Amino acid sequence: MVFKNAFLSIKKNIGKTLLMFVIMALIANLVMAGLSIKNATEKSMKQVRESMGATATLSYNMQKLMQNRTKGQAMDKVMKSMKTTTADKLKNLQYVKAYNYSVNVGVNSSSIDPVKTTTESSSSSSNNQMKAPDGNTSSSKNQKIEQTDFTINGNTTMKYLTLFTQKSSTLKSGRLLTTSDQNTKNAVISSTLASDNDLKVGSKFKVYSTTSSGKKISVTLTVVGIYKISSTSQSMDNMSNRQNPYNTIYTSLETAQKLNNSTTTISSATYYLDDPEHVSAFEKLAKKTSINWNTYSLMTSDEAYEASVSSLENMEKFATIFLWVVIIAGSIILALILILSLRSRFYEFGVLLSLGESKLKIAFQQLVEILMIAVIAFALSLGTGKMVSNAISSMLTSTSTSAKTTQSAPGGQNNRQGGPGRMMQNAMTSPKSADLDVSLTPTTAAELAGVTFVICVVSVAVPSIYILRMSPREILTKKEG
Repeated sequence: MVFKNAFLSIKKNIGKTLLMFVIMALIANLVMAGLSIKNATEKSMKQVRESMGATATLSYNMQKLMQNRTKGQAMDKVMKSMKTTTADKLKNLQYVKAYNYSVNVGVNSSSIDPVKTTTESSSSSSNNQMKAPDGNTSSSKNQKIEQTDFTINGNTTMKYLTLFTQKSSTLKSGRLLTTSDQNTKNAVISSTLASDNDLKVGSKFKVYSTTSSGKKISVTLTVVGIYKISSTSQSMDNMSNRQNPYNTIYTSLETAQKLNNSTTTISSATYYLDDPEHVSAFEKLAKKTSINWNTYSLMTSDEAYEASVSSLENMEKFATIFLWVVIIAGSIILALILILSLRSRFYEFGVLLSLGESKLKIAFQQLVEILMIAVIAFALSLGTGKMVSNAISSMLTSTSTSAKTTQSAPGGQNNRQGGPGRMMQNAMTSPKSADLDVSLTPTTAAELAGVTFVICVVSVAVPSIYILRMSPREILTKKEG
């Protein structure tokens, strides 16, 4: 009986029904847009967090070392090489998904030439002569430190090196070194160095280092990979051959240690955490180890993650606020429409109450009426909501992009082309940003149904309270209003 009366009421009050349908469809579309953007940003942030993680670097506590240094004492007397056994105390801790030990050592070669940074004459002068305190020059043979042309960068693995993960350098041929290259003489070199010396994957060349006692340590390397430097922030001014990034040769950690004449020490240790949210927890675990934290310090970093998700976090906040505004405003608007429509239905309600109908049943009939309209609006929004979601997310993305463009453009001019045509194009196509996917999912549809139901209940509750507190006589006296 309730459903029959609700259907007849909807059919009779066609004007109010159409108005309610338009409002419910608008609310459903906006709610779906808010839910889609919110769910998409949360999913994207989770994916970014899991893929990027965070890093923790074990290094010397320079502040403590300088405090303990006596006046005039040489730095090498205070700072010793980091032991591999020290770094090993952190590699198996919880939250560590991978680690990399690194050793840098300068070497020379008799079989290949470096990519020269300066002309031959100036290079020869800088490599073979140094000015003495009296202004005279002396041969580098009399110096304790020999000039070197190449940098050997030994690593546990190259998989997580920033230069390659951030695409500053890209693999041109062959492969990068992994943990399987342990104890091998494999090497990865720059494409410029390879071109200058006619090297290719499979080529061999010899490098050597010289110890403080004058002993030469030679190693024959095999090229297994060639990388291309896409961009570099380093200036070539006053740069030696060894500092030239094109002369960096990547090897296994063991090869670099051998050339450094120490198999038990490393230059640095970097730990890659599984989630930026675990940085604090990892630091607490690290502090519980037997590492002397007066000598070492642990520097954690999640800047890359924060930079990547900052715009997503702003969009999530906007979507949450937008969602609450739509829910509250939608409930209020629907409630006002129902309250205003009561004036034409007082007689109907009064007669039903006089015939013995309960007030709760009458309130339930109103809920059924609005739910019937809401079901159709909900079904429509499943098709049109995607367009609204695309339009809003595109506007948010373009706003973020244009803000950055305006800051960098001459005079702060904004060259965007907008207008209704542009907005319609954005609505019909998904945003190009890979960070945000506002596609309709079963979860979003279920949440939309739940939110729509809540709005209907809230909007019916207010006018129902107004009816339930009145007697049948009071209701009938208002029928003429």
